[in-house]
Amino acid sequence: MLGTGTKSIVGTIFLVIWAITSLALEEETGVVKFDQTIYKGARQNWGVSIANNGIIYFANHSGLLSFDGTNWTMNRLPNNTIVRSVKAVADSVVYTGGYRELGFWKTTPTGELVYESLNQEAKSFLEENPNLEIWNIAVKDDYVYFQSFNKILAYHNDSVFSLHLDGGISVMNQVEDRILVSVRDNGIWEVENDNVERIIFDDALIGTTVKFIISADNEKLLIGTADRGIFLWDGNVLKQWNEEWTSYFIENELNRACRTKTGQYIIGSLVDGIVAFDGFGKLITKVNSRNGLPNNTVLGIATDERENTWLALDIGIGFVADNPNKSFVVKKLPGAGAIYSTAIFENNLFLGTNQGLFKGSLDLDNDDIKLVQGTQDQIWDLKVIDDELLIGHNQGSFVLKNGVKRVISSEGGAFNFVQDPFHPDLLLQSTYNRIVVYNKTNDGIAFRNYIEHFSNLIRYIEFDHLGNIWASHMHRGIFKIQVDEERTKAVGEPEYFGEETFGKDHSIHVFKIEKRIVFTTGEKLYTFDDLTNSILPYDTLNVNLGKYAAANRIVKAPDNYYWFIESSSIGLFSIVQNDVKLIKEFPTSLFNDPLLVEGFENILPGNEYTGILCLQNGLAFLDASVSDSATSMIGRYAPEVRTIELQRNGGRSVFLPLNTNKTEIKNTLNNVKFRFSFPMLNEFPVSYKYFLRGLHQGWSESVANPEFQFERLPRGDYQLQVKAVDIWGNESQLYTFDFKILPALLGTKLAIFIYMFILIGALLLFRRWGVKQTRKKEQLRLEKREREIIRLRNDKLRDEVQFKSKELANSTMAIIRKNEFLLDLKNIVRKQKNELGSRYPDKYYNYLNNKIDKNISSRDDRQIFENNFERAHEQFFQKMKNKYPDLTSSDLQLCAYLRMNLSSKEIAPLLGISIRGVENHRYKLRKKLKLEPEDSLTDVMFSV
Repeated sequence: MLGTGTKSIVGTIFLVIWAITSLALEEETGVVKFDQTIYKGARQNWGVSIANNGIIYFANHSGLLSFDGTNWTMNRLPNNTIVRSVKAVADSVVYTGGYRELGFWKTTPTGELVYESLNQEAKSFLEENPNLEIWNIAVKDDYVYFQSFNKILAYHNDSVFSLHLDGGISVMNQVEDRILVSVRDNGIWEVENDNVERIIFDDALIGTTVKFIISADNEKLLIGTADRGIFLWDGNVLKQWNEEWTSYFIENELNRACRTKTGQYIIGSLVDGIVAFDGFGKLITKVNSRNGLPNNTVLGIATDERENTWLALDIGIGFVADNPNKSFVVKKLPGAGAIYSTAIFENNLFLGTNQGLFKGSLDLDNDDIKLVQGTQDQIWDLKVIDDELLIGHNQGSFVLKNGVKRVISSEGGAFNFVQDPFHPDLLLQSTYNRIVVYNKTNDGIAFRNYIEHFSNLIRYIEFDHLGNIWASHMHRGIFKIQVDEERTKAVGEPEYFGEETFGKDHSIHVFKIEKRIVFTTGEKLYTFDDLTNSILPYDTLNVNLGKYAAANRIVKAPDNYYWFIESSSIGLFSIVQNDVKLIKEFPTSLFNDPLLVEGFENILPGNEYTGILCLQNGLAFLDASVSDSATSMIGRYAPEVRTIELQRNGGRSVFLPLNTNKTEIKNTLNNVKFRFSFPMLNEFPVSYKYFLRGLHQGWSESVANPEFQFERLPRGDYQLQVKAVDIWGNESQLYTFDFKILPALLGTKLAIFIYMFILIGALLLFRRWGVKQTRKKEQLRLEKREREIIRLRNDKLRDEVQFKSKELANSTMAIIRKNEFLLDLKNIVRKQKNELGSRYPDKYYNYLNNKIDKNISSRDDRQIFENNFERAHEQFFQKMKNKYPDLTSSDLQLCAYLRMNLSSKEIAPLLGISIRGVENHRYKLRKKLKLEPEDSLTDVMFSV
């Protein structure tokens, strides 16, 4: 069992480690590197300057590079030449210089940088020196100074003139409100308006090159040289500064330096990155390519208002965050592999990894680690018990003491060592196959026996207060094992709990909180209730832990503190009965380089607040007692808008001034796009949320890219709200922008008045058209009615004509049949007369013959025929008489028969003549009608 004394020793050692780590590794997690693939520029960056609004400007080989905290923008010179120097003097003015080029950039109201060259004003000097390059820029009052290696050009009152200096110029620096220039072998000069005056001349500066001049305490100066270290000028005497570091300065070739607001000195070299000293010359930190920088050649240094340091490097850009109260630091250990467990033993730091056991120094400035021979392969667990280091190995278990490794078990896959709470001299261990029991002896920990009658792949084991062993399978479910008092065998069949109990049968682990068995499922916690002998949801903890109820690992720390590890966060809690208090949480996104060991996350607790978190090729040192000042600062700032772009549906864009608000936007520009940045820069990324009132019902999900586009917004009033959120969930102040999408031109008041006028006119025209249509429809209805009446009348007349024609035909046929009968009768009588002769008296013959003749040509028949014919063929006779006055009544009678389309044979009985007589009559009639031979007599009758 780990005694109180051992706990105290480990805690003390851990505090020492933490103190060393805080000093030696403060820069580790605070370094962020940016390369060409990120900022989309050339690899070389010659200088850096920071504007009051927080925008960082870099003199890049390809142009002026700007960074607003989120977005990188490359601003190229009109002639695409190199930019060697940069000086931001206001939020909207940035001076740059380069090869045969000097000028300034102004920010337009819409946020765009526009360049104005001063080459025309400096034309004579450029012609005089065809290779002139500007290496440094300083600004004082309304003078701007551009330094090349052989002269200084001053820009004042829209003109450029040269300052006379006797000798070559090595550097020009702005020190507070002073402009200081180093002239080779001729001392340090101060520029005041258009005058120069030497202020320092000392033999120590002859024969060397001055690289920088920065301020020191009490109006003193630090002067860095290429090969003689750094000198302090107190106003009278020049003496060596920080002499113990002089050889380092010479060896690594000093190049740039700056002094922070808090009085720290940051010295940049060409060979070894930067070193930072306090005001007394004591080292604070060293940052180079070994701990985060992309390159060791520092060409420019600047610090922002939050004391973060920006480095212009020969390859890329470096950012070093200043956060002295950081609650965690990360130590990269390349080559270590995935670290599963750690231990502090015999004043060394031991790492159990997938490659074996590594040994490192407690001095974490020394990142050398060595593999302990004979331990190659996977290590699962390290425990320090009774001054021995227990090693759970893939091939068995070992003990390490005084550098000597001893095998205590050959059982493979040795996972977890647990103290037996009922037998202080016994240890139990879970493995791939069996539970192993160890005994503490005078010679150290030794193998005793296996638990019989139970064999399974077990990862974690815990004892409950009744002496039962709870074992979580590597992959599925939980076993409850009752063992005998001697810990030799399982009593009865082990009880299995799986899907029916937890709703799942995988990824279930067992731990202990306040001596109570607790099961993690990755969704919520469960506990064993001995009163009901059942496993139930642990409601008290589930409610009070919040998202940490979904933890998959719980690590006991000293006293009543516990580390909970879930997918998104690591939290330290104080748990005393039902009092659950979150001490601090660490988002797992903090550890992305290197990453956590997924599925095997582990922490080595130090004291109640500290712990060492295992990573892949690294460690994180956590201190929950430290408040991160950087995280609490986010509430002081609000996101800043960088562009407001209005787009037409056709693609054309219009940019609004950034200081505008409550603006009215035309309906044709209702595609609105915003781009933001956040002014508080540190190594921790922020995400953004937005809420467009008038369109959305609530806040959006967090997004990394602060570009928000809203397309085809309908008319109406809107308010855009944007906030930044850090990885801890802290929120910034709100940015708000009110705007209004105007109605389309057709929806304005004038248009509405025109619409009403047009509508009234249209209604009047419609009414007029409606009346006209009504009248037209009425006329059509009347005409239709009249046509219907006419049709009915005609139908009636047609029916009457048909009826009359039928009557005429019937009467005509009756006359024809009667006359045919009479003619036959007359022939019979004539034949009888001829046969009887005198025997048939003439008077009877004549009487009968006259009677027949009289009935054949009866006037009554003719009258009936004419009446019927006139009814069927109105005014036929009259028309014939009018057209042919010479026609006789017998001619008209023949015409009527022809009109009825009767044949000569049918006509003959009607006229009482022979067929030949009918033909002769027809012939005569044709002559009277003056017909041609080809004309049809019948057709003429029908045409009348």
